[in-house]
Amino acid sequence: MKILYVLNSASPGGMEQHVLDLVKSMRGFGHEVFVWCPQGQLTEQFVSAGAIVTIEKVSFDVDPVYIFKLYKFLRKNKVDTIHSHELKAVVNATLAGFFAGTPVRISHTHTPISEWVLPAWKKKLEFVKLFGYSTLINIFGTVEVALTESRKRVKQQEGILQSKLVVIPNAIDPTNFKGVTKKSDVNAFVFGCVGRLTEEKNQELLIDAFAKLKNFAQIPFDSLRLNLVGGGLLESKLKARVAEYGLEDKVKITGVFAESEKVKYYSLFDAFVFPSKAEGFGIVLLEAMAAGIPCLCSNLEVLQEVGGSTCFYFDPFSSDDLAQKMLDLYLRRVNLEALTAAAFERVTQLYAIEKFADTYQALYTSLLEAHK
Repeated sequence: MKILYVLNSASPGGMEQHVLDLVKSMRGFGHEVFVWCPQGQLTEQFVSAGAIVTIEKVSFDVDPVYIFKLYKFLRKNKVDTIHSHELKAVVNATLAGFFAGTPVRISHTHTPISEWVLPAWKKKLEFVKLFGYSTLINIFGTVEVALTESRKRVKQQEGILQSKLVVIPNAIDPTNFKGVTKKSDVNAFVFGCVGRLTEEKNQELLIDAFAKLKNFAQIPFDSLRLNLVGGGLLESKLKARVAEYGLEDKVKITGVFAESEKVKYYSLFDAFVFPSKAEGFGIVLLEAMAAGIPCLCSNLEVLQEVGGSTCFYFDPFSSDDLAQKMLDLYLRRVNLEALTAAAFERVTQLYAIEKFADTYQALYTSLLEAHK
């Protein structure tokens, strides 16, 4: 098979890691793999994984120049399957694939469009995007991937035909995170979060909740720490928020980090907090579960699907609720071994990388055979 992955970002993130996992998996099956993406931190990792990479960035929602270049590439290389990720890449790649006669055109907008966290003026344009996207997939696409059953239901509500939808969860190799060496500073209890510093990731709420912990007599606030691992558009704003509370000595914001450092950061955490207001899946949650860290997540339906009964949940719009749940977790900290063991087992059984690879291999093969 000749498979092309199209994305409009090569910065560290869940979607980009998803594509890297696909590249590694499909190369492992012996397929020829191409990637179209902008220059970024993951570009060299795509190359190292065995992909032939073309550096291209989508400039517009519908980019005629990009579509034409991709059309010529697909025809020249006789690509069998094009698998595109997120809105701009999906729109342009699906159209290019249709006009080029590419047999299989798979789309994947990881977080459903209706759940995006947008300014009010952009929210008013949401109907146009939803109608345009669902129409594009229903007419020009082969299938749209949803990461969970709840994401599938939302995509159906957005107008995508049920017959066009297939559910395939994200995955990790849990052995990469099992048994990480825990931090040596036993005098501090560290709450940690991993993710881009953006509005939908909701780290500001986490900072607010952390500051409120000093109001609880049951917890020694002087021994608490908060690590926000990641960089992004809101880094300066979040650092200013920390300064407002006078917590610069307790809250660390790392900025952008190398993927190779991720396990080290997880090893510093005593508890993982995931405060997102919108998620397509939440792959960092799997990583924390595999690392044996107690997990406290926003009560999004998708995160409850992923974590099940092995995680704790809170209202992502209430810093008071999050502060209370952080206190509760701290007070129960010495009695959570059974829970973290169950979390690791859940990842192993449901979200292991081998199952992910086999499922996509089967999907690509069946769609290509159906086209013949």
